[in-house]
Amino acid sequence: EDGTRRVISTDWSTVWILFTKFVWLGGMAALLIYSTVSLIRLKRKLVGAILLRDNIYLADHIDSPFVMGLLRPKIYLPSSLSEKERDYIILHEQHHIRRGDHVFKLLSFIALCLHCFNPLVWIAFILSGKDMEMSCDEAVVKEMGDGILADYTASLLSLATGRRIIAGMPLAFGEGDPKVRIRNLADWKKPAFWVVLVA
Repeated sequence: EDGTRRVISTDWSTVWILFTKFVWLGGMAALLIYSTVSLIRLKRKLVGAILLRDNIYLADHIDSPFVMGLLRPKIYLPSSLSEKERDYIILHEQHHIRRGDHVFKLLSFIALCLHCFNPLVWIAFILSGKDMEMSCDEAVVKEMGDGILADYTASLLSLATGRRIIAGMPLAFGEGDPKVRIRNLADWKKPAFWVVLVA
């Protein structure tokens, strides 16, 4: 009787291990498939994109700007942007590339795939993306001065659509939640000299 209990117990533990393994592999596969399909759909929208200068392209069929690529990242902008808006947005995207955000985004996505069952990793992935965007916003305002705040937030509002498709892709990431970013800019103040010194 003890031997039978031991066998049943062992069998259940084996089934549980197999079940969790398949759930884990299924979660990873779902994330990778979703990301790949989204990337293919996005690339179709970029057919006919026109080179503006350097690594910056204008595309007719996209609603929001984003960085795409790993080794040679490119910046894609909607053709509908005004020249003034382009200056802000290009500077924002260049900050992303300069800091290597496109690389960190891929690494964080790999971590998310490996730990897709862990809600804390999902929270970290989402919050890190928001932090990247808000940090670049602050860098733009710091470089161009507080005088651009009104125009810059107006640009964010005009680009408040079409972001969700990009958010889940490691090789093409867009601008995040505009409401959160606008709120952050409204509260933004240039740090005092002593704060910068301590930092």
